[in-house]
Amino acid sequence: MHSVFLHACNMEWDSGELITLLAPRSGKLPHGIRCASQFAPLRDRLRRGQAATLERGILRVPGAQFMVDLSRAAIWDGSVVAFPGLCGAQSLPALGVLRELLSVHALELGIAPVLLRARRPHSMLEHALAARMAEALPMLARATETNDAPAVNRALSALVGLGAGLTPAGDDFIVGYLAALWSRSRRERRIGTLLRELDSRLGQLSLHTNAVSRQLLLDAVHGQFAERLAEAVRCICCGGDVAGATLRALEVGHSSGADTLCGLLFGYAPLQGAGPVRASATGFHFHVRYAAHAATSVS
Repeated sequence: MHSVFLHACNMEWDSGELITLLAPRSGKLPHGIRCASQFAPLRDRLRRGQAATLERGILRVPGAQFMVDLSRAAIWDGSVVAFPGLCGAQSLPALGVLRELLSVHALELGIAPVLLRARRPHSMLEHALAARMAEALPMLARATETNDAPAVNRALSALVGLGAGLTPAGDDFIVGYLAALWSRSRRERRIGTLLRELDSRLGQLSLHTNAVSRQLLLDAVHGQFAERLAEAVRCICCGGDVAGATLRALEVGHSSGADTLCGLLFGYAPLQGAGPVRASATGFHFHVRYAAHAATSVS
């Protein structure tokens, strides 16, 4: 047992991968097991460091009277690459809904308020986040547009592990960005090439964040995403209730949902008619003057 919470726990296997055991109402995860029936709070039954065994489809935690039968479990696919590719004109209304809801509902923590609201940063953390994003996002936008995997890697290195929390804001942003790229890769072959080149590079970068975020980043670079993010991508790509999917995705974590959706919106910047520099600096109301002010304040 790596970590135990009220409605979820992370199990670390000998390979180093994390498997997350989830309560019934939780959204599905690529490396997740969602239970079909309600159980008592996990933190009342399990503790960090306990050993778990898996034999003949039965997951057991000896000494905790805890067992999960996986023998008839359905396998869920969290990929987005199979969705039809986006078309600029058709996608604009959906992306507009996503941007508007993010601007209205983003909390006061994480990357979202820094990027989406035309205001000066309120704290030293916001100053630092704004300065880092002002440095990294133009580089990331240019590198993505030119299919430059080493440059993308350098830009992402400035975001990995950035921010506080179980999944730092920078990691959440990267997951959303990668979801956008994977959903574009079916129609844009160069994006598929870029993602393949990023595989091993991001694997190395993921060592610079915590184990929970590392698993999410590794899943994302392999094209696997959490259910609520995948649902939002599906609605944008295929049509559907974008507003409902966005609001459900915003419920994830304290600010993780908003930060992930910011990365998704950033990854779709070319479809919004913005060039690389404009997309990263002002494509979703991130004003350069505030970033410059922040950079001066923390230098």
